[in-house]
Amino acid sequence: MAAGGGATPAEAMRGAKGISSVIVVVIAIVTFVAGLGIGAVFLAPPPAPRTVTTLFLGTNTPFPPFEFRNSTTDNLEGFDVELIQTIITRAGYTQYQWTDFRDFQPLLTAVGAGRIDIGIGAITMNGDTGATRNASLSFSNPYFLSNQGILKNAGDSTPYCAAANCTVAELNSTSLIIGVQAITTSEFWVEDNLPAVTGASHLKIYPDVTQVLQNLQNHVVDIVVIDKPAAVGIASRNAAFVVGGTIVTNELYGFAVAKGDPLGLVPKINAQLAAMKQDGTYNTILNKWF
Repeated sequence: MAAGGGATPAEAMRGAKGISSVIVVVIAIVTFVAGLGIGAVFLAPPPAPRTVTTLFLGTNTPFPPFEFRNSTTDNLEGFDVELIQTIITRAGYTQYQWTDFRDFQPLLTAVGAGRIDIGIGAITMNGDTGATRNASLSFSNPYFLSNQGILKNAGDSTPYCAAANCTVAELNSTSLIIGVQAITTSEFWVEDNLPAVTGASHLKIYPDVTQVLQNLQNHVVDIVVIDKPAAVGIASRNAAFVVGGTIVTNELYGFAVAKGDPLGLVPKINAQLAAMKQDGTYNTILNKWF
């Protein structure tokens, strides 16, 4: 039905004046900003913090005994897996969803971008590597101390290391071809300490552990440098490989979150980790997998 004629109600006039005032203010702001030569700026309220009902967990398998898939059920298992699931359950999070990244770097990138809430994967948090990672990640307190190790084929009788602990001099040889996983402390250690092995002809870098092991078994590489506990775990599950020695690096593993811990997870992880060490739960899980 058409509106009748007559004078505009006072309420409408007040509303019109209010709208006019807003338009004038907006024009003034845009004009001022344009005068500064920086273009139009639109002010938006900050995003509301996410209500956490489900935690998104990320890892990179296979890396036994820390994280790997059960050969029968295909379920994720391992020390890291059981430890973090116990921690977050005790912290009150009953729902979580795992993503298994094929490569290690995409896992770290996803955590840094906030697409994954917690990164779990024997992630070194100290030393030069830790300092670099701390630019985009925040870490829990350390939960494991590790070294690097040498993995070789079971039929290889070459004594790459004369004693239990390998020396730089023993491994810094142009006669060696070494395999490593990309963007790991294994790669960084070789590059930083073994100048004779740098270059594509002597250092073979693969995106995932599966490819590293395939190339070791196919004799494309002579040895693999990998975290010592993982070397032990792989050799215990596959008779084709044996551990050839230890490289002392004293690496600390931590659980990773986005820089600044936007969800406030680190204090909760640390509190439960400390409590589990106190009440024996941590040692129970540790002894199960090592």
